Amino acid sequence: MSERHTLTPYRPRDAADILDMLVVGQPISLVGLSNFGKSTLLRHVAQSAFAQSYEQRVGHPALFVYVDCNRMLEMSAQGFYEVVLRAVIETLSGQKPTPQPLLARLDEHYQTVVRSQNSFTIPLAFNDALLDLIQADDSQEVILILDEFDAVLTGLDERVFLNLRALKDNYASQLNYVIATLRPTSTLEAGDDLAEFLEPFGAYKHYLEPLSPTDSVRLAADIFHQAHDSLDPAERDFILDQAGGHPGLIHAVAHVVMEVESGAPVTYTEQALSVANDVLSNHRLVRSELIKLWNQLAPAEREWTTLAATQGVDALSDVQRGALLGRGMLVSDEQGVRLFCRLFENYARRQRLIQQEVPAGVWVDIDAGGVWVDGRRVEPLTDLEYRLLLLLYGRLDKICDKYQIVDTVWGQDYMGEVDDARIEKLVSRLRSKLEPDPSNPQFISTIRGRGYKLNSAQGAVT
Repeated sequence: MSERHTLTPYRPRDAADILDMLVVGQPISLVGLSNFGKSTLLRHVAQSAFAQSYEQRVGHPALFVYVDCNRMLEMSAQGFYEVVLRAVIETLSGQKPTPQPLLARLDEHYQTVVRSQNSFTIPLAFNDALLDLIQADDSQEVILILDEFDAVLTGLDERVFLNLRALKDNYASQLNYVIATLRPTSTLEAGDDLAEFLEPFGAYKHYLEPLSPTDSVRLAADIFHQAHDSLDPAERDFILDQAGGHPGLIHAVAHVVMEVESGAPVTYTEQALSVANDVLSNHRLVRSELIKLWNQLAPAEREWTTLAATQGVDALSDVQRGALLGRGMLVSDEQGVRLFCRLFENYARRQRLIQQEVPAGVWVDIDAGGVWVDGRRVEPLTDLEYRLLLLLYGRLDKICDKYQIVDTVWGQDYMGEVDDARIEKLVSRLRSKLEPDPSNPQFISTIRGRGYKLNSAQGAVT
């Protein structure tokens, strides 16, 4: 069996492409939409089999550190440095033998990052930690795999990225980065410092496409097997048609099929799949996956997708078609070029109908997850922003106090941790996306000492 097929059991061809780029020594950008499998792939890349193949190719070992940026306690430089060092310590703690002296030094730097209130001390402690890690074994390279990196790129002070770039420049052969984002970094509006950090990623990016039919069937069969069921040809074809190669949708559709067919005789498979087809359009898991996909597309990409869904792929220009192929919205196979699955095609058609019926003011399509202001669709919201908006929207023209906001947006476990400043920052980010003039808010009002309120516009339908 070739090395390409032994690197990782999941998406081995993508893993091989990442390996080919990593051996060059340049930072890598992995781009893929929600639940296309970026995190699963990167967790496999961080495992020993991949590290061994890397060492064979470059002639020296590497420490792969997987960092889930969703684990950041807050969107700040301190929160970012903390989650990276925490991941480093967890990775080293899993090694045998465990490097106790190094772990002790790293823990000292980690405690400084966590406890310090000095904006100069925090990055210095982070840099000292990385330097100790690099110098602990001069023959070993450190590769930081920064997953879920979108909010970090847009939410942090750009001096963080200037620091990361300086570290890479100073330790070019001993430090490298892999970042995973929903959108290409070239679409970001970046200042000079962020642009400098992103510059080397431009030539080394990898787009994650839908799974191949073979891998899609294997995933569906595994899901059925875990449920002590078997995948028959009719179910296989139905799942492939409805979900395409999107892992999240495959999971959702497979579970719907098993729910509908539970206890039904084999001779009723065709009727059961017909029922499953009706269930899919309003199923919570399916709708959730489609909402996430749609919200992660840029406005132009959504427009091109609805054009392909309503008028056919031939209505797209070559540039539009190429962009959607790169994003995984279109696939090209023996059937030609088409939208990657029937569920998403139907969803895109529905969005075109919704656009023709959007009322004035702030309007949320709760089923689909879309947000409009005076008929203009706003840029995608983060999970926290969307939860806050849903709370305000559900209490239109009524005050939402800070207790309600923390409980709904972050949850009860964070009741004693989220302060006023953190809430204000979240409100500010939401205003920047909704308000025509965020400095003079029209829709989200601050009720001093009491909370916030979403105002209905004249003529708005809620």
